[in-house]
Amino acid sequence: MAESPFKFCSDCGKDDWIPKSDREFVCVACGFRHFITPIPAAVALLLDAQDRVLIIRRAHEPGFGLLGLPGGVIEPEESGEMAAARETHEEVGIELPASAFTYLCTLNNRYLFQGYSWPTLDLCYIARVPDFSNVVMQASEVSEFLACPLDEVPLGEFAFESNAEAVRRWRAVHQTSGRVP
Repeated sequence: MAESPFKFCSDCGKDDWIPKSDREFVCVACGFRHFITPIPAAVALLLDAQDRVLIIRRAHEPGFGLLGLPGGVIEPEESGEMAAARETHEEVGIELPASAFTYLCTLNNRYLFQGYSWPTLDLCYIARVPDFSNVVMQASEVSEFLACPLDEVPLGEFAFESNAEAVRRWRAVHQTSGRVP
């Protein structure tokens, strides 16, 4: 069974746990049940008019120096599309409305944060832009960006398998039916 990411019970403040499963931990002192549930995140697969994919190089952990797609945790009151638009703007400076993002797929992922590998559900979206000339990288998030033809994306260099799988799935859609969204 997994180790609990909780240091103290959120009900009584004690620090003794009984693991019931990999996702449920019960406080010995008061019986309060703590659950690990997936955290929703949005991922943006951005394509230009030449069907190149915008790839970022991560400037922080987890995955420092590895490749990825713009994305992050969905904030309260945001839809997945809203989060994809916000994260795209925050990380690479491209401003798009939420309506520009089309759903591709949802993928499981793990995200190491504060010493615990949290499960996430990555909602992957596609958006098109004319080109990547207006990219402005947020230095705390992105150290480099690449514009890669779809069949040349270096999937083995991605920090998260879910990002690589989103590109694979888009390739499959693109090869089967041609250019979609």
